[in-house]
Amino acid sequence: MIDHIFIKNYKAFERENIPLDKNTLFIGTNSSGKTTILEALDLFFNNVFHHEYVRDINEDIVIEIHVNDERYRKVYKSPNYIIDFGECIGNMFDINHINYLYVPKHIYAPKLLNDILSINLASNINDIEKGKVFRVFDYLDGKLGNNIYNLFKIETKFQMNINDGVSFKREEYTKIISNITYQYTIIGIDNFEDNFDLKALSDITEYSYQTIFTSKHKDVVSNFDYSVKALYKDDIKHELDTITESFEKNHKKKLLLVEGKYDVAWFEKGLSLLDEFSNYRVIPCGGYGNIQYVRTQLEKEGYKTITITDGDVSSEDSLKREVIELYADINYVNSRFNTNFKEIPRSKKTFFRRFNVKDDVVKKVLSSWAKKNLTLDSVFVQELDTLIN
Repeated sequence: MIDHIFIKNYKAFERENIPLDKNTLFIGTNSSGKTTILEALDLFFNNVFHHEYVRDINEDIVIEIHVNDERYRKVYKSPNYIIDFGECIGNMFDINHINYLYVPKHIYAPKLLNDILSINLASNINDIEKGKVFRVFDYLDGKLGNNIYNLFKIETKFQMNINDGVSFKREEYTKIISNITYQYTIIGIDNFEDNFDLKALSDITEYSYQTIFTSKHKDVVSNFDYSVKALYKDDIKHELDTITESFEKNHKKKLLLVEGKYDVAWFEKGLSLLDEFSNYRVIPCGGYGNIQYVRTQLEKEGYKTITITDGDVSSEDSLKREVIELYADINYVNSRFNTNFKEIPRSKKTFFRRFNVKDDVVKKVLSSWAKKNLTLDSVFVQELDTLIN
């Protein structure tokens, strides 16, 4: 499963890191980046490149994903935007088993059917086939036993002659997607409500390795039982309609307002452990400076809200520790970042000063750790229980 995706110089994003969950629904205004995420994954996995999406023709395009705490980065070099293998990070063949299906707003049925055909017939390469691949290099340079090259990606494409005029109804698209039998398929669906019924939400998320949807429809957002993430082109103060146009005022879920996007995984995992996830939607507000304003405006419009801030702001709605990362496991922190903490510091400045990477990298990695490793008896989860009850 992809925990994060980093996108640089492509369409909506100059450079942005976006956390993902097993099932994620993105909401936001036009040009906020919802579709860009799906198309960036299409570039990464399927090499579908749109030259008109390049923001700065003098800069490279970078797409990086995190899978099981490992980085996999592809760099597409300006000006021709061909993969620069020397600048890529990670052994891409380790994720060769993952397939990605992109379903755009305007579906071209023959392509969708052929994409699913290729995915369903995907298979792992065995040692005999690997040997045949490497022997090709013997023929190219005349030397036997070449082993200086690593496998980057192996794929097989199948294409049937499908009538261009073929089209399907909404329920038929659900059945088609449901017929994907390959286990490691990530499905990205843009503007979900345009081609699928609400029932398809549960049908698709139930069996998929990972799903990423975008939507502007309140019914879709209200009925999505997993992580809903808001994207903002600008400051949330100027884009409150991202929230107000997506969430029902009288819905059973409260809006839990938190400071940053990396906090969301901590709170969603904590709520799940406390059996409270169905009662809240976690909304990042882009820092403490926004959170009180956002709460006031939402409550004026009739939304039920609750705020929880970092502990560097002393209030009854605050965590006890200065930042959420201070709740991470010390053994994991020392192992992952090669630090030598004897105990987690009380001060966030002292904490972040000890790392040789940017603060955002630490926050990103620890949000993934929290998603997988928080337990009911974790100090953070116990504090969360107190704050919401």
